[in-house]
Amino acid sequence: MKILYQAANLIEAHMIVHLLEQQQLHGRVDGEYLQGGIGELPAAGLIRVMVAEQDFEAAQELIRQWDAAQPVSEQAAPVIAPAPPLGMLAAGFVAGVLCTVACYHSAWRVVLQD
Repeated sequence: MKILYQAANLIEAHMIVHLLEQQQLHGRVDGEYLQGGIGELPAAGLIRVMVAEQDFEAAQELIRQWDAAQPVSEQAAPVIAPAPPLGMLAAGFVAGVLCTVACYHSAWRVVLQD
């Protein structure tokens, strides 16, 4: 078996295997269960799609065609949520204080006895 494709995740790896199966090529996913050990292992290069040596050339051509058909994604800057207005923070603080005071003075208070 030869390494055909280094997948970014399990979904991508299984998509490639199913694409191969549609063309009557046999492939398998290696490293599928290594994701559980991410804390102990490097996070990249764990999941690979393997094919038989006699199917390698045909599978490589199929992957080239698949890659060419994928839309080009632009690297967008990460979206950072704006900070809430200061008034919202103050209103939340006041609401928390009022709820605390109301609970403290309510009849539902639990009294600990020795």
